[in-house]
Amino acid sequence: MTRIAAFIVSLALVVGPALWLMDFSVPVPKYRKGGFGDCLFLGMTLSAVHGSVLIGVAVLWLHASRSGRSFGPIEVFMAGVFGLCAACFVFFSVATLQGIVKYGSFDKAIGNLWVVLAMFWGVLGALVAAGIALLFYAWYGPAGPTGAGLSVSP
Repeated sequence: MTRIAAFIVSLALVVGPALWLMDFSVPVPKYRKGGFGDCLFLGMTLSAVHGSVLIGVAVLWLHASRSGRSFGPIEVFMAGVFGLCAACFVFFSVATLQGIVKYGSFDKAIGNLWVVLAMFWGVLGALVAAGIALLFYAWYGPAGPTGAGLSVSP
């Protein structure tokens, strides 16, 4: 029963930020142009939030499969958060360099909303990372994969 509840909550945590972003990034029908351009910003924000978390989890999975060790839901959550932090760091570093080179200051590249962007990206990414960790818990249980099939025998 606990694993079923964890599965339901994990789906809510993964899909919830996507639905919330859909309300704020897709223009209202009065301003829609039609076609792919209406949902382009939604795709970019979903790839930033969900993609950064999934990159962190993929790096953990790759490292664990090469080393032959098992990992649990806590490690999945931490990997998602570390992937999120790495993506934020890379984004703001590149934006800083672009702002300094192109405009002469950081403020002209991102503006004064970069703190709000970082907060929303961090909060939504943490929710997605928690959802993926709960999904991992619901799928594998509290012990996680055993790693028996992951190691290479000599």
